[in-house]
Amino acid sequence: MTATTEGMTGNRRAIPRGSVAETPSDGAAFAEEFRRAHRRGRRRAAWLRALLNVTGILLFLAVWEAVPRLGTWVNPVLLPPPSVVFDTFVPMLLSGEIPANILVSLRRAALGFAIATATGVTAGLLTARIGLLHHVSEPILHGFRSVPSIALVPLSVLWFGIGEGSKVALVAWGSFFPIWITTFIGVRDVPAAYLRSAACLGAGRLATLLLVVLPAALPMILAGLRQGIAVSLILLVAAELSGAREGIAYMMSTGHQMFRVDIMLIGLVLLGTFGFIADRLFVALIRRLFPWYTTAS
Repeated sequence: MTATTEGMTGNRRAIPRGSVAETPSDGAAFAEEFRRAHRRGRRRAAWLRALLNVTGILLFLAVWEAVPRLGTWVNPVLLPPPSVVFDTFVPMLLSGEIPANILVSLRRAALGFAIATATGVTAGLLTARIGLLHHVSEPILHGFRSVPSIALVPLSVLWFGIGEGSKVALVAWGSFFPIWITTFIGVRDVPAAYLRSAACLGAGRLATLLLVVLPAALPMILAGLRQGIAVSLILLVAAELSGAREGIAYMMSTGHQMFRVDIMLIGLVLLGTFGFIADRLFVALIRRLFPWYTTAS
């Protein structure tokens, strides 16, 4: 059966009666196909990006392998090729020396970063929301922020000893400032319209902080956390070079004393790998927890 409609001109046109019922299902099918195509496109882009990353690494290793062997102006003892570094890496890995040093360094960096995250975000929120506290602490915090963290290595050893305390404290100190300053800026620059709208809707201070201020400041807070990860690895090296008995930087220092450039290069590669993996894991975690937030890779 068909239904008929009559236009302005009086012409009658037949419309299949089942077409009205099929429209919602057609729309749902189209939406599902669109989502599948979008997922396929994202997977292809991810695979292409991974392929390009691997290609860049392989090209770098090829150039590194060729330069000491083909260039007479490069001393292979001072710059051993990747094959020599790999031959040194495998026995150290199988003996357990490298895994033990990796675990020690990761524990120090993670603990120091966790302390810096808790104190930095809290300090940023308080100094941005409480004007009196901001003006009182501004010269002190900015003054300490201007002091290179590496300059505090001797003091950290004197205050906390050569054990774990000095390493964790130095990592936490250096990572605190980028997290604090970005949190402060993000909370301070929340648009006043957001705050007035929350007040008009009857939101209290706590609700405004949790539901308005923190989501609005989230991009800056996450940027500070991402920067804090990189800073924590930098300070970890400085901390472990000052009297440590374990760790990646300690392994590099031992290689320096024995004039083993291959061991020093192993430490550099491990630190670079950790920095890259930590950054990728952080980005993946942010995408999982906050799907609406996009960040450049």
